[in-house]
Amino acid sequence: MPTPDETAAPPQPLGEAEGAPSPGGSAAALPPPPDADLAAPSPRPAPLPAEFVRYAVALEAPELAWGYLNGRLTAADTGTLAFLRRCDLGPGPGEAFARIHARGTDPSPLAAVCRETVDGRTGRGGDAEDPRRVWDYLELSHRLSRGDTDGGEASGRQLAAGRREFLLSRAASGRGMNWQDSSALLGTDRPEEVDAAFERGEELVGVAVIGLALTHPDPTAILPRVARALDRALASSDPRLRHQGIVALAHTARLHRTVDRRCLDLLRRCPRGSEADDDLWAYVPRRRLPWWLWRHRLGEPPRRWLRRVGKALSGARGGG
Repeated sequence: MPTPDETAAPPQPLGEAEGAPSPGGSAAALPPPPDADLAAPSPRPAPLPAEFVRYAVALEAPELAWGYLNGRLTAADTGTLAFLRRCDLGPGPGEAFARIHARGTDPSPLAAVCRETVDGRTGRGGDAEDPRRVWDYLELSHRLSRGDTDGGEASGRQLAAGRREFLLSRAASGRGMNWQDSSALLGTDRPEEVDAAFERGEELVGVAVIGLALTHPDPTAILPRVARALDRALASSDPRLRHQGIVALAHTARLHRTVDRRCLDLLRRCPRGSEADDDLWAYVPRRRLPWWLWRHRLGEPPRRWLRRVGKALSGARGGG
């Protein structure tokens, strides 16, 4: 009958057990274990939210693709930003973004088209040649927006330089939007694009103001551009731009339930009975509305009521 030792598993060679040296070798021949701190890869920055990126810069397709490949964006946010940029640029100029968006969130096809986009980039003023630079700016901007003030004056200078390069200069050159396509401009969501369009004298700037009113989440960014449209329209007697400014003001009132004094002063100089008159009355708290709009909305009914009251009082006195 075999003993317990005879039924046990056969012993392994020393070199195959627990990392010991094989026969004929020596412990000294093994390389020393790597230093844990030196061997650990540097952690990637956390992905940035699409809702921050979309307002901060006008991304080029290679920059968007690089951001996904290097962990700066999730697959879902990559698709969201690709869709928004395709809408900004329209069918032709936005083709590279359309190809990224078409891959959905499946990692393998998305990574493949992103690699192709990055590898096929060509020089366009130098910024698309090094896609990492825009992400360094975005990370700094996002960190500072969340209250991290490390870096002081140097970070402030970097932030200003990045904003100038990746947002303002692209808006000034018209690269951020397709200014020949009204449907694209109805998706305008960066106020800087509207400012640059006013400076360039774009024919469809009023459409972009309407787009900003429909898409931007902050009315304090919308209303100054609405006022600029109304002011320019009144100064130049441009009925189309005036109507576009009125429509933008109506959308702002409906979506954000607010208005500012400058827009009200300009609206007063426009014909009454407009979309803005109606939506201000319907959606903005009445106590914030001016007397002239109250008079326009309620002027006739009270006068009829006063006449009826006067007649009733006269009849009561005559009958007594």
